[in-house]
Amino acid sequence: MSYKTSQIELNVPNKVLGVSVSSITGKTIWPHANGSADRWYSGGSSPKNYQWTIVFSVTSQAHGSHLTRKDREFNGLDVAVGDWIAGATDGKCLKIISVSAKSSSSVTCVVEDVARYNTFKSNTGLGIFGTGSAVVFTLNESGHPMLDPLPSGIVSSDFYANVNSRFQYLNPQLNYLLEKTAHGFSIGDVIAVSDTGDFVKANAALVSKSFGVVVENGPGPNAFMVSPNNRIIDFVPAIPGSAGDFIYADTDGDLTTSDTGKIMFLKIANAVETSTTGSAINPTIPDGTVVKFNGASHTFNGAGFSSTLAETVSQINGLSGTNITADTSPAPTTVTSSASGTAYGLVGGYTTFSAILNGGSGNTTVTFTTNAAGQSAYGIAVAIPEDMATDINAASIPNLTATFTSSELTLTEANGNAINIFNNSNDVNGNPFVGSSNVSGLPSFTSASTGNKLKLTRTDGGPIDIFDSTGNFENNAGIFSVHNGMFPLAMNVEQGIRSASVTVVSDISSRNSLSPTTGDQAYVIDNGVGEWALYLYDGSSWTKVSDQDSANTDAQTLTYNVTAPISGFGNSQNYDLGNVSPGGKIQSVSVEVHTAFTGGSQEATMEVGTTVDTDFLHGQDDNDPGSAGGYITNPEYVWPSSNTDELEVNFRINHYGATAGNATVKVTYI
Repeated sequence: MSYKTSQIELNVPNKVLGVSVSSITGKTIWPHANGSADRWYSGGSSPKNYQWTIVFSVTSQAHGSHLTRKDREFNGLDVAVGDWIAGATDGKCLKIISVSAKSSSSVTCVVEDVARYNTFKSNTGLGIFGTGSAVVFTLNESGHPMLDPLPSGIVSSDFYANVNSRFQYLNPQLNYLLEKTAHGFSIGDVIAVSDTGDFVKANAALVSKSFGVVVENGPGPNAFMVSPNNRIIDFVPAIPGSAGDFIYADTDGDLTTSDTGKIMFLKIANAVETSTTGSAINPTIPDGTVVKFNGASHTFNGAGFSSTLAETVSQINGLSGTNITADTSPAPTTVTSSASGTAYGLVGGYTTFSAILNGGSGNTTVTFTTNAAGQSAYGIAVAIPEDMATDINAASIPNLTATFTSSELTLTEANGNAINIFNNSNDVNGNPFVGSSNVSGLPSFTSASTGNKLKLTRTDGGPIDIFDSTGNFENNAGIFSVHNGMFPLAMNVEQGIRSASVTVVSDISSRNSLSPTTGDQAYVIDNGVGEWALYLYDGSSWTKVSDQDSANTDAQTLTYNVTAPISGFGNSQNYDLGNVSPGGKIQSVSVEVHTAFTGGSQEATMEVGTTVDTDFLHGQDDNDPGSAGGYITNPEYVWPSSNTDELEVNFRINHYGATAGNATVKVTYI
């Protein structure tokens, strides 16, 4: 999930909670290497966690607003997914990605070192602060930390500077983190959202729905960062339509997907629902309990002295204006290992071994190869609960997840199905996964659970705020306020006459009647000679960019790959990347050095421009061929539409006889 804007409500103060962290337990080690020398990932020489489970107590924050969940107070029940927590001494910041338990005074949650910022900042790879004082806070719509008022007497003198600096580095609004499985994007690619809602590389058909340029093709293979063309908003729940739709201003002031000629937004991503499931099985709520759900007050009143689960669901669904839907959810099946009867007197085995797991979705073979935690704890190649959980979760068994402590492994089947485990291959000493002298401490069969729990859902991705002054509802149902979803994402589109990518008019006279702004286009059905023509408004006049006689369609990216050694005379070589037509705008130039250039008489240099002015788009100081990595500039240069010749883009490399090296140059334009 992307970062979440929180500070958008008038007369609602910043949530800045002083907390005391009492427990920190490693949860997940980052599984993807950032290059072969990455020592901190799961396969590196010194693997480090990037996610942790933490427990902290909360000191309530008094304020003067009546518009918060509880009048004039923030407390532990207001801590939500998407909030951040920073150590009071060192200012290390981590994002809260899930909350498993909370009360007004205590919270248990999972936190993440986003993009492993802290990991790579520390020479030991430690990505989290220590136990003790910390601060929970939110980000505003610009991606900046909101730290007023800071809890008094708990933070160091450089706390604010460290926290503020963290969000200046890869500011989340300017470097927007998105996800797509195995996206394959490269730095400099222009990204659009397709009509089916997928993130794709922009092409001629989708250039009107492009929303940014890739500035980082990570972290990992399934995430990427874009520099957006305009501000991305995530706080409007009522954005209609689906990802890939243009959203228009309606004549009554609402938003609509119907073309009214005034585009307001491009919808980039659909909402991710907010949901929470209680911990209590078949809960009942005492009659007379008063609870506010998203501001709507309700008094529970069952058929007897309390409301059953079915009655609770019915009563919540009968409320208006909450955007909350109540339902029942099967109680999950859970089993936790025991060291009793294990081969080594603890949960663990010598890698490699395997087992077959079935949680109701069919048999899945899990091979246990991970032993990073075991190596760290015992100095030998053994898999302990943390390692086993890593391999089980990596198998992606539907509805079956594994968690761990230092000594126990727990399996949870979310739908309440029975859990069957079968041996497949023993560890190196011949000990099986389950059964006599096993290595897992788990039984071979766990029966299905019985009963149901209360589930609350908000499909538009907004918060589910619960205020229960007595605690009867929250304690009996085991359910609390939550915001683990995301409002839909949309990008502002500058005002103009836009109708999708163009406005269609019948003739030149109709075009001249429009009230355009810079960048608007008009498709003229008859340009005066019985042919169509497409015009671009530059802020003062219309310029024809193509017509029916045009047979030339520009590509959107010019690409060239160069590998050393490079043939030819001298120490330099020029390459013709391609041409840009009059009126074309060069958005970005990227150089991705796959293999550093070495072996030359001096360091290689690269530049992009023309044969006359070789570096006017991208100079030698904008890249470093001697170091593998990605380098990007955004010249935003427009080849004047008044020119009669096309712009010939030239790539020049001064290789100085380099014997090795490989790089790809991309020039992206519209």
